[in-house]
Amino acid sequence: MEEIQNTTTFLDFEKEKTQPLTLEMLRNTHQEDDIHGNPLRGIYHYQFIDAIQEEAARRQLNVEIYDLFAANNKERMQPGVVLLPKVEATYGPRAIQAHVLRRVFANIRITNYDDETYTTNFAVAYHQKGIQVALGNNVKICHNQCMLGTKEFFASTYSEKGNGRNSDLPTPTELIPIVGKWLDTVEERVMKERNKIEQMKRVILTTEQIYQLIGILEVQRVACDTRFAQIRTNETYPLNNVQINTFVEDLMLKKVGKDARQEPFTLWDFYDTATNLYKAKSMEIPNIIPQNRAMVNMLESHFQY
Repeated sequence: MEEIQNTTTFLDFEKEKTQPLTLEMLRNTHQEDDIHGNPLRGIYHYQFIDAIQEEAARRQLNVEIYDLFAANNKERMQPGVVLLPKVEATYGPRAIQAHVLRRVFANIRITNYDDETYTTNFAVAYHQKGIQVALGNNVKICHNQCMLGTKEFFASTYSEKGNGRNSDLPTPTELIPIVGKWLDTVEERVMKERNKIEQMKRVILTTEQIYQLIGILEVQRVACDTRFAQIRTNETYPLNNVQINTFVEDLMLKKVGKDARQEPFTLWDFYDTATNLYKAKSMEIPNIIPQNRAMVNMLESHFQY
C-alpha cells in the first residue's frame, strides 16, 4: 500500500484531487447520515470494506488492504470531498475528522493464491451513485486490476449505462453475501483467469491489428459522446478521448521496446497497457470498473482466447 505521510490530516483536495489513506483514517472521517440517523448510502464506506475482509477471514483467506484512495470531484451538489469548517475549528486545519469522503476506491488483496506475478484482488468503488465490486487477478508490480470474464464476479447497487432500470439490484448490505459466494469458489476463479491471461499472451498482434483496435476504441468513444441521436450509443466506452491519447502513446512506447528486444506484441500487452489507466489516480472512480469491463468486452468480441 502507498506510504501515507500524515495520518491526522489530508493534503488540500483542491490541489491533490486523489489521495491515499489508511482504513483507520477512513473510519475517522465524518460519516453522513440520513434524517433517521442511518448511513446515507446504506452502509459507511469503511463498514463495507470491513465486511468484505470479514467474509474472506471467515473462509480462512489471508486478506489485506492493498490500496485505498479518496478522490474529489467538482460536482456542485455532490462533491466527492466536503470539508467542514466547524469541525476544523475543533480538530485543526484539514483534519481527518473534518472531511466527508464520498468517493473511495479500494483494492482488497487475498494472498493465498499469489505467485511471482499475480495476486487476487477485490476492486471496490464506493461513490455518490452507489457501490461497485469486482473480483479478479491483480498484477503485483503495477497493481493493475484484471477483469477477464467478470460477468459473474461483478456486482453493483445501481444499473450501469445502457443496462436500463433493474429492480433486482442488490442493496449495499445484500452485496456482502454475494461477495461471500464468490469467495467460496475464489481459487477456481483465479486460476481460470490466469489461464485466460496465458492465452492472451499467445495471441500475437500485428501493427495493423493494433491500429484497428485503436480505431475501434475511437469509434466507440465518439458514438458514446456524440450529440447526434442517429449515431449515438448508450453504453460505456473503454476509454475517453484523453485516455485514448495517453493509451496510444503508452502502446507505442511498449511496442518500440518489444521490437528492440525482438519480442512479439501480444493481446495481453494491449490489455495490460490499458489497465495502467484503470486506477483512482488516472480516472474518475465511478468509471474505473465499468471502463475496464468495457475494454475486456471489446477484446473478447474480436478475439477467441
